[in-house]
Amino acid sequence: MRLHVITPALNEADNLRSLLPLLLNELPSGSRLTIADGGSTDDTVEVLRKFPMVNHLRCDQCGRAQQMNEAAKQGQDNFDAVYFIHADTRPPTGFYQDIKQGIEEGYPVGCYRFKFDRWHPLLWINAYCTRFNGLACRGGDQSLYLAMNTFRELDGFRDMRIMEDYDIIERIWERKIPFRIIPRSVTVSARKYRANGWYRVQMANLKVFRMYKAGAPEEEMISLYRAMLKPS
Repeated sequence: MRLHVITPALNEADNLRSLLPLLLNELPSGSRLTIADGGSTDDTVEVLRKFPMVNHLRCDQCGRAQQMNEAAKQGQDNFDAVYFIHADTRPPTGFYQDIKQGIEEGYPVGCYRFKFDRWHPLLWINAYCTRFNGLACRGGDQSLYLAMNTFRELDGFRDMRIMEDYDIIERIWERKIPFRIIPRSVTVSARKYRANGWYRVQMANLKVFRMYKAGAPEEEMISLYRAMLKPS
């Protein structure tokens, strides 16, 4: 299986230093790793110079959905599947085989559960819920793989500035495309919770999710999120 791994990034040099070796260690010949860069001004370029086998794509637009689409649509005929993973997420050992097995068993789309990189009882509750197959239990932090023909069928992510991961999963379910929650976990950074506190992050996520389900304009969701949470 030829897998295209894509990480959207904006000023994530520190995370890329530790993520890239983990990804490269498992990718076989014929696969590709792309950093879809939304215009980083930190040391991202310097970090990537140390990994010449990584494709550094300087995207035309900044925005996770736009960055992921631009990367995935480049040379898509050369790959059998695409795997999207955030810069502050760490995949489990064997992620390539997990994705390959999922597709071979008839699941062209899937994600992982997740756990946080620090332990706290409330964060544990969040992580535990990711084993359930509900939209509120999903999110881009869990990473997402798609068979390339399925990605084409969906026409990728919609041109959204927020909640693009929920939107694509809803469209997957609407089309009754088999979706697998891999019974293993990626490790997700708790930096947002460290910066803002568990309750505040939960309230922000809950309010934005409700706004999304009610069809609120993107600008309203973004404004609320920015008003409630500090950058992390």
